[in-house]
Amino acid sequence: MDDIRYSEFKFLRALESRTIEYFNCNDDKSTKAIGLGQQMYIEMAITLVEELSVRFDNVDLQLLTARLRGELAQSHKCPSNMPPYLWENPRLGLQSAISTGSLQHFRITYRGLRRIEELRDLLRRDRILDDFGVLLSIRYFPRDLEDALQRVSETSVSVIFADMDDFGAINKSHGYSAGNVVMKAYLEVLRDCLGPLGTAYRGSGDETCALILGQGHERAVEIAEKIRKSVEELQCSYQGTPLPRVTSSIGVATTPPLVRTMDIDTAAQDRQRQAKERGKNRVIAG
Repeated sequence: MDDIRYSEFKFLRALESRTIEYFNCNDDKSTKAIGLGQQMYIEMAITLVEELSVRFDNVDLQLLTARLRGELAQSHKCPSNMPPYLWENPRLGLQSAISTGSLQHFRITYRGLRRIEELRDLLRRDRILDDFGVLLSIRYFPRDLEDALQRVSETSVSVIFADMDDFGAINKSHGYSAGNVVMKAYLEVLRDCLGPLGTAYRGSGDETCALILGQGHERAVEIAEKIRKSVEELQCSYQGTPLPRVTSSIGVATTPPLVRTMDIDTAAQDRQRQAKERGKNRVIAG
């Protein structure tokens, strides 16, 4: 297996530092993960849901699974015994169901077990993360965007492109080791501002982008603005010496309102360039 899907990213992070074992995966009474806390187990379960690698007996959980995978339109009627806010956010709905005792309805399939082994092999032989171990390598972004666009049309897809303004000046004036301190802090800002709502990727230098599903354009712009402000407020130092503040220029594109094609990638990059041209340290979203 030469590639991963963006929905497997969090599970990969768990695999980096933990030993995970499974046994009797088709017996719902004895299926379990060893070495994982409850929250990480929930993340693992939801990742496998998105990868068609689990089965649910409970009808409501099956509907939530279909919503999460983009197989069921948002307009589909909410089950009567499910709170509407959980139906609107299927990831949250599954987290709630798994953490409150519905786990007996969850079974890892044989396909899921094999996929876990594939991911372990991939981690052993390939570089999944960027050089700083913070974001996913940008080589996964095109595939992830294509997968996202294939979901039902009511699931919005947002792309954010960002990079730092005048970052090269720090390398020149303070050296590359100091620049690395700033770079890692910048990447961590992107990761933390996105949280569970999206996945961030890094290319060469300070080239970064993010993919967000189901949040709509206004929410994506809010996240981009949060990134911009957090970068602006960064205070880094190297060997006791304060380093210059940095800012970021960010472009945001969402479908809808844009046409649902891979061109959304180009639109976000164009808007990021406009942010640079209009004075830097800003978000351009339309």
